[in-house]
Formats: sequence, C-alpha cells, structure tokens
Amino acid sequence: MKVEEAKQFIISKVRESGEWRGECLNMIASENVTSPLLDSVYISDFYHRYAEGDPFSRYYQGTRVFDEIERMVKTLAKDALKAKEVDLRLVSGTVANIAAISMLSKPGDSIISSSIPNGGHLSHNVMGAAGLLQNRINSFPTTEDGYHIDVDETKKLVKIINESAFTRLSMVILGGSLFLFPHPVKELSDLGKEEGFKVLYDAAHVLGLIVGGEFQQPLREGADLMSSSTHKTFFGPQGGLIAFNSKLSDESIAMFRKNVFPGVSSNHHLHRIPALGIAFLEFKKHGREYARQTVKNAKALAQALNENGLSVEAEEFGFTESHQVAVDVSKQGGGKACAQKLEESNIIVNKNSLPKENLKENPDNPKGLRIGVQELTRRGFKESEMKEIAILFKEVLVNNKNVKNKVKELTKNRKIEYTI
Repeated sequence: MKVEEAKQFIISKVRESGEWRGECLNMIASENVTSPLLDSVYISDFYHRYAEGDPFSRYYQGTRVFDEIERMVKTLAKDALKAKEVDLRLVSGTVANIAAISMLSKPGDSIISSSIPNGGHLSHNVMGAAGLLQNRINSFPTTEDGYHIDVDETKKLVKIINESAFTRLSMVILGGSLFLFPHPVKELSDLGKEEGFKVLYDAAHVLGLIVGGEFQQPLREGADLMSSSTHKTFFGPQGGLIAFNSKLSDESIAMFRKNVFPGVSSNHHLHRIPALGIAFLEFKKHGREYARQTVKNAKALAQALNENGLSVEAEEFGFTESHQVAVDVSKQGGGKACAQKLEESNIIVNKNSLPKENLKENPDNPKGLRIGVQELTRRGFKESEMKEIAILFKEVLVNNKNVKNKVKELTKNRKIEYTI
C-alpha cells in the first residue's frame, strides 16, 4: 500500500468508526465519552513533553507551566476523593494496580481478591498483575448469590492463611470488573487491623459514582489505598491514579510513591493532566446529578429487561447499585453469541462470566452479558429511554429481529451533557 493510500485508509477508518459509534447504543461498562471542552485541552504541546518526578522537583527543565497545572489538578483530585495524597502519574488502571499491589505486598505474600467469575479484575488474579508480582492469590468466599463477599467465611480464610508456615496475608483487593454492589470495606479494614493486612480498593468502575456521592466512600470506610482508572463512570481521559488514606503517615506515602516513580512510570503522558483537571471540574459542578442519574438508569434498565423476559441477575437485591447490569443469556445462546447479535443492531455490550460459572466448560462463550449505562447517561438518556432500550434487547435476543434503524433513531442528535 502506497503512502497516500495508507494515509487515506487510516483517516477514513477513524472517521468511519466515529460516525458508526455515534449511531450505536454504547453500553460497554468500562467506557465513557469526554466533553468537547476536555477534548480541546487534551492534545496540546504537553503531548510532546517529559516531566519526570514531582511538580517543581523535576529531572527535566522546561516544566514550570505544566507543574502549575499538575499541582492544581492534584488539589482538585484530593478534594474530590477525600484523600491525604493522590498520585496522578499512572497511565492506566492496571498500571495503578501494579504499583499499589507492590506497595502493600512482596513476592510470596498471600492476597485475597475476587475470582474472575465472581467479578474480579484480571489484574487482581494470577494471570494478571498480582500473579506477575509473584503473589499467592486466594479468592474471596461469597454468599450463595455470588455477588457479595462473605465476611464470616473470609475471617476463617484469613486465619488459615496466617497460620500457615509458608506465607502470611499482606493485603486484600476490593472492587472488580463486574461490580453491582458495594464491598465490605469497613469490616475488612477492621479485620486488617487485627490480622495485620492492608486493604486496596480498586475503584476503576465506580470512581464517578464515588466522586458523585452515589456509592460507598472507600477511604472514609478504611481502605488504605484506592487505585483507579479515570475513564469509566468518571468521564476523564484514559489513565490511572492512586489515592492515599489520611491515616497513612507522610513517610509511608513518600515510600509508597517511589513505586510509582521510578517504579512503574517515567514520563506520565503529560497531556492527560489538564484534561483530567477539566473532568474533575465537570464532576465538581455536575457529579452528584450525573452519578444519581447513572444509578437510576441502571436500575430502570435492569427492571425493564427483567419485565421483558430476560434473566437479570441479583433481582432479590434490587439488581444493582452501580452503573452495571448483569444478564444471564444462557437460554438465548450465551454471552458471545448474544453480544454479536446485539452488535449487528448497533447495541454494543460485552460477554461476561457470571458468579459460580465454570469457565473451563466454555471459556469463549460465558453465560452472561455485562451492560453499562454510564455513557448513555452522559449523552442525556433517562429512565424512560431505558425502557425503550430494554424492548430493543428483547427484539434482538428473544424475537431474533434486527433493530439497527430503531437504534439509529434513538441515538440521533445526542449531545454530551454534564459539562461546563
């Protein structure tokens, strides 16, 4: 392919994807969209620059203006997250987890986290960051429904680990990828004081709900560290952060932050930081309203899907307290098949394993779908439209119809809301 031909191919495909996604119901639970204002400061001269170290204590010259911005954004972040200190130099949520796990454990230590079927993230498990750091991974016991950590059984597991001659529990990781309900932060933080382990809360999926006051407050409830990405329910640029509890000493925080730099970062993609500041300002003005509407939409969608004959998980608990809805579509052909059918109708979701599922039986086609409403909420969708969307799901998955034209009509002329 010649240079000009290849150039036009790239340009046209970028345009094609943007136009197509604008005609889709984008319901991947780990995505969101940024505002035009944020986009206007995202690509700038900072895109080309380096600034190793902390503001006004860099290893490079020429960073004065950026230092002023990063200092202000850190102040916004600490205020929003109610944290003693915040490190914004993580370039993704997984990199934040690598740094945070290495802060609280050493190779050979035991960790307890949620298994993949029970909602845990890859980075919390043996195939991801925790395993890469040579930790011994144990899974949280859950209640019968699979969506809640069983605190009493966890206490027994902690005793077993700590009585072992080979290892000791250094930390537990809360949060996850399938995250419908708050986790028992206070209970496990109190247990950690007795048993000598720390609590890391991975807020990647629910950061916007936390900042908006519509989910639990992990640091206030006792988590030592809170890691997160910055682009799911929190509609910032892609990146990561770690927030530190006020109970930690300045010396401990300074020591921990060495695991960020020089540990897992050199240059930290400076252009993210002004954009992240805009996102924190948007949340300062609209965060409570956005978070409240997001949870309302998730509940409305779950109820409507259930009423339309789909098997929505956790009905006995009100379906969800977050932006996510989990649906068992094993009777409709499984998660992979259903996600593909929905994509043909411009409805974008992902296949997902469900609690207690044996992934060895059919790892490529798990039972469930994971659905997120945070991006639709940003585009102005409300509860009444969740009911319309539930009918579209039924048309596709139960009645085997293609509803692409209806989706295009529903997404027409949508603007991004909750901006400044």
